[in-house]
Amino acid sequence: ETRRLSRLVQRMLELSRLQSDEAMGVQVQFDVGEIALRVLVSLETKITARGLDVDTKLPDAPVFVWGEPDAVTQVCYNLLDNAIKFSCPGGTLGISITTKAGKAYVAVRNSGETIPQEQLDFIFDRFHKTDSSRSEDREGVGLGLYIVKTILNAHRENISVTSKDGVTEFTFTLTLA
Repeated sequence: ETRRLSRLVQRMLELSRLQSDEAMGVQVQFDVGEIALRVLVSLETKITARGLDVDTKLPDAPVFVWGEPDAVTQVCYNLLDNAIKFSCPGGTLGISITTKAGKAYVAVRNSGETIPQEQLDFIFDRFHKTDSSRSEDREGVGLGLYIVKTILNAHRENISVTSKDGVTEFTFTLTLA
C-alpha cells in the first residue's frame, strides 16, 4: 500500500509540473524514431516476460519533429508500457511511424482484449481505469494516459485510439521539423 501511495504522489507531482506554465521546455528538433526505439529497448525485459512478438514499421531515414524530447519519451514509454501490460501473453506489440501533410504519426498497438467502445471516450480522463480484468497489473492509478494527453496538448498535438477485433491502437501526431 505504501508503494502504491508513493507512486500516486509521484504521478500527482509530475502532473502538477506538466500543467504549470513552465511545463514544456524549449522545443527542439529530434528524431522521433530514435526515441521510440530507445523506449522499446528499455522495455525489453517486460516484452520478453510476456512472450510478445514485436512488429516495428519505422522509416529507414530519421523522422525529425519539433518537441520536447523528454516529454515525448514519456509519451512513448506510457503508451508502450500500457500496450505490453494489456497484450495477451504471446501476442504482438507494434509500433510504426508514418508522415503525411507536415505531421509524423506514431502508432502503438497491441493484440489482446479490446477496450469496450463505451470506455473509449473516457480513457484519457484523470484516474480513469477500464475494467481491471483486462490487465494483470492492478497497481496502476489511472494517470498514464492522462499524462500522455496532457503532454500532447502542451505540444498542440493530437492522440486517437481504436480498439476492435482484438487490436488496440493509439496514434499521436508531432509536427515535422
